[in-house]
Amino acid sequence: MNILAALPLMRVEGQLSLPHSGMPEVPGVSLADPAVSVMTDFTKNAVFSIGEDVIIDQALLYMKAVGVRFLFVLNGESRLTGLVTSTDIQGEKPLRYLQSVDCTLTSCSRADVFVRHVMIPVEHWEVSHYSDVEKARVSQVVESFRAAGRRHLVVTENGMVRGIFSATRVEQALGIRLDIVRTARSFAEIESALIR
Repeated sequence: MNILAALPLMRVEGQLSLPHSGMPEVPGVSLADPAVSVMTDFTKNAVFSIGEDVIIDQALLYMKAVGVRFLFVLNGESRLTGLVTSTDIQGEKPLRYLQSVDCTLTSCSRADVFVRHVMIPVEHWEVSHYSDVEKARVSQVVESFRAAGRRHLVVTENGMVRGIFSATRVEQALGIRLDIVRTARSFAEIESALIR
């Protein structure tokens, strides 16, 4: 065999498709199954991130391209500063920013709304530790979504993000739709919503 020979090349006949990207399929689970069975473990799966100075519509395009509904947000020094979801981008947050004092002093458009304006900053996260997740059941994850009013829950271990729970992934695994309502849980959250 000649090791310098080229691979045989041919023209494409018919249609090609790309492999499915994004989160792996989750087999059906029950509420009594271990919580780790529905967690996206970043020691085994890709982590997707974006810069905080990216325009939100570009971030949404990136999410669609890689097949995810959230991205971790990094600042210019590659430090983790937040998390942005497709709901943050497609929901009311961009409009609230456009109506904020920052935009009323100048003429803003959607192209002026950056990821940093709609992300959930790290200091506002409520996280679970992996050691607790290892002992938990899927039913506890479902209750955590409802209690937090969020569709993504971050899991940490030793000062690092170990994984994430996605309500969409849990819904697919359970074959049900979760009723998750986001409500302000502190005066600071109510005040922040009113000021924006």
